[in-house]
Amino acid sequence: MKKIKWMMGAALTALGLSGAAGAADVRLGLNSSLGLGCQVVGVRAGVQEGRVGVHAQGAYCLSGVQGRAGGVAVGAAVSFDLFRSGGLTTYALAGADLLNGNSALHAGLGLRYGIPLIPVEGYIEAGVQRISTVLQPIVGPRLALGVNYKVNVANLQGTLPATGAATGDSTPAPAPAECKLTPDQDAAAARATAQSAAEAALSAAASAYSAGFSSFSYKVNIGSAAISGNTAQVSGSVTITLVARGSNTQTSDTYTGTVTLVRDGCGWVPTGYRQN
Repeated sequence: MKKIKWMMGAALTALGLSGAAGAADVRLGLNSSLGLGCQVVGVRAGVQEGRVGVHAQGAYCLSGVQGRAGGVAVGAAVSFDLFRSGGLTTYALAGADLLNGNSALHAGLGLRYGIPLIPVEGYIEAGVQRISTVLQPIVGPRLALGVNYKVNVANLQGTLPATGAATGDSTPAPAPAECKLTPDQDAAAARATAQSAAEAALSAAASAYSAGFSSFSYKVNIGSAAISGNTAQVSGSVTITLVARGSNTQTSDTYTGTVTLVRDGCGWVPTGYRQN
């Protein structure tokens, strides 16, 4: 029984790892050029708010010359999200590096994929780089493949305030006028986003812990949506039913919790989950 309870808790823990609601993402990652470039393995740290992100990176850089030791590559870049659909994001980026003592400029496109409410995402970037040397510049391909741990934090200018907070008005802020959404439609959109995110995260958790059970199913029940300015909280419950491997006993339990979201244009983006 303890084993079954642990697996249920682990599945829900996967939802809660992404932390509190916020409008900015801090990313900490590991990456490699897979041999297409000098960076064998590197670390990256960055922050993104809205569509714009910046990051700095350090890596071990091969010399490419037999018998000569490698060095350190450091750099920074700025990115801009071009297209987002579900957990998939395409972006453009440009930056500068110092590779084994030579300065370099790079630009390209990237593809980032993450599951809502799960803080780990993978990315791949491809483009060109221009390395300056004392004789002439060298232009070549650039590739980066990596994984990020993403943490949601407060808006870079501070916590997003609820409209009317200064006057004591607790009326939910409406969606932007160009969206042509009624308050009920805005709340329904928040509830639908929360349900979709919870189902995606639970499916991912089921795959991650599939070695521990022979049968796993879930049901998401979405409750009310509380909108305050540019943030929303959607309450609900998750019922998980599973059969642990080595046992023929089916166990079911229900957990209540809250999905937090921030406004993104005419829609909503999930940023975290808190189990009650």
